[in-house]
Amino acid sequence: MIRSMTGFGRGAAAVGGWRVEATLRSVNHRYLSIRLRSLSDRPWLQSQIEEKVRAALHRGDVGVWLTISEEVGTGAALGFDRDAARRVVRALEGARAEFGLREPLTLADLIRAGGLQAPQEAEEALWPAVEAALGEAIRALDATRSREGHLLGEEIARLLDVLEARGTQAEARLPGIQDDLRDKLHARIDELGLRVDPDRIESEIVLCVDRFDVQEELVRLRGHVARVRQLLSRGGPVGKELDFLAQELLREVNTLGSKVRDGEVAGLTVDMKVAIEQLKEQVQNVE
Repeated sequence: MIRSMTGFGRGAAAVGGWRVEATLRSVNHRYLSIRLRSLSDRPWLQSQIEEKVRAALHRGDVGVWLTISEEVGTGAALGFDRDAARRVVRALEGARAEFGLREPLTLADLIRAGGLQAPQEAEEALWPAVEAALGEAIRALDATRSREGHLLGEEIARLLDVLEARGTQAEARLPGIQDDLRDKLHARIDELGLRVDPDRIESEIVLCVDRFDVQEELVRLRGHVARVRQLLSRGGPVGKELDFLAQELLREVNTLGSKVRDGEVAGLTVDMKVAIEQLKEQVQNVE
C-alpha cells in the first residue's frame, strides 16, 4: 500500500524519572527533511531522534516537537556535574590570576562557561523515555499516512480508469478517421471534376494516415498506466517514480492530440489531460 506524506502523530512516555511528550507533523516534500524543535540544549539527543525518524520515513517535511519534564518527586533533572563545575572554576580562577583581573568569580560566570551541566548519567537516562514517546508518535504518524495513502491510491486508480477508457475510445475512432479521409478526398476529386487512378487515391490516403499514426503513443500510454498500477499494488516509497510517470503520460497524450486532427479525439485528449493533471496533484502527496 502506498503512503501519503501528510500525517500527524503524538506519543508520550514516562521512564526513569523523565516524562516525554512527542508530536510529529509531516507534509509533502521532494526529499526527507526533519526539523527538530526545542532541543538546542541537547545536541546529542537531536542526532539520535533524527536517526530514528530517518529509519521510519523516506520522504516528507517532518516537524518534531518534544516536551521534556521531570516526574514529580524524582529529582532526576535537578542535579549538575559537580566535578565538571570544579574544573571550570579552577580554569576561570587561573585565567583571572593570569590576566590580573580584580573582579571576583560569580555564579553567572560559571553558568556562561558551561560549568553547571546536568550529569551525563541523568542525560543518558532521558533517552529511553524519548525513544518510547517518539516510537509511539512515529507509529501514529505512520497510521495516518497509511490511511490517507489508501485514499490516494483509490483516487489514482480512478483516474487511471479514465485514461484507459479515453485511450480505448480514441483507438476505436482511428479507423473512422481513415474512412472520413477517403470520403473527403473522393468528394474533393469529384468537386474538381478530376479523373484519378484509384490506386493513387489509396496511396494518398495511406500517406495521410501515416501522418497521424498514434499506435506507438497508445501502446506507451497503456504501458505507463500498467506501471502505475503495479507501483500502487507494490507500495513503499514510489512517489518519485509516480511523478515521473505522470509526466510521461502527459507527453504521450500531447503527442496523440497533435497528430490526430479529429474533433472527437481532441475531446478525448482533453479529458485525458484533465485526468493527468489531477493525477499529478495526487502523486505529489505520495511518499
